[in-house]
Amino acid sequence: MVGNFCVTGANSGIGWAVASALQADGHVVVGVDLADDEARRVCDTVIVGDLADPAGRASIAAAVAEATGGVLHGVVPCAGVGGLADPAFTVSLNFFSVVELVEALRPALVAGAATGGASVVLVSSFTASTTPGISADDVEALCGTDDRTVGDETAARARFASAGWMAYPATKLALVWWMRRRAAAWMADNIRLNAVAPGVVDTNMTRPLLDIDGVREALEGLDLPAGRWATPAEVASPITFLASPAASYVAGQVLFVDGGSDALANPEQPPASAP
Repeated sequence: MVGNFCVTGANSGIGWAVASALQADGHVVVGVDLADDEARRVCDTVIVGDLADPAGRASIAAAVAEATGGVLHGVVPCAGVGGLADPAFTVSLNFFSVVELVEALRPALVAGAATGGASVVLVSSFTASTTPGISADDVEALCGTDDRTVGDETAARARFASAGWMAYPATKLALVWWMRRRAAAWMADNIRLNAVAPGVVDTNMTRPLLDIDGVREALEGLDLPAGRWATPAEVASPITFLASPAASYVAGQVLFVDGGSDALANPEQPPASAP
């Protein structure tokens, strides 16, 4: 089935690879990013906008809906920043922009679901499960305490303002909690919510980190079972699977695309035993 898809962060990295794969499969792809020079090669339409700015998110969502005729079969929010970005900015882009855009596009996803199903694939990270010290209070400051709420963005930005790198795995874990809490209800509308959790990926965002003293040593010291970083295409492939009808009965899942890093860190989980 040919469908309409929205991919954010489509100008580079994982987002570009996802848009490229979807377009190669014949889908209509609407990309969203700060620039469009590369995204134009793999997207039918590119909306240039800043998802980190709360004031601009509604107009971006409206533009996506207009470009797809109000019918979406998939949303893949890839736009994000790494762990060395300003932590308040990280909170806004990596978490709040993602869930706000997905919620704003839900009516279009409902319309797409009525014509064969729809899917949302979030991009979490293996750091969500391998980073010690992320508190439940910190995560719920982002994703809220239940399936009907999210945290207050202004308060969350202030809470994480001095958190440094820890804001990154916290936002990636919050995406998983947000997704898992809503997966059953959205599945009732034939919209599947899932996530991937990549390991270290060779992109324009991560490669420059090798030039930073201390960070380079930390990256080189990672115990990677695969012995290398992933390519964007290796992450895009599982994403396009989860977004496809081939995954029609998959909902609420986190697919680790990390070369075995999570399994090395957490060999007994998941699944965990029931309480």
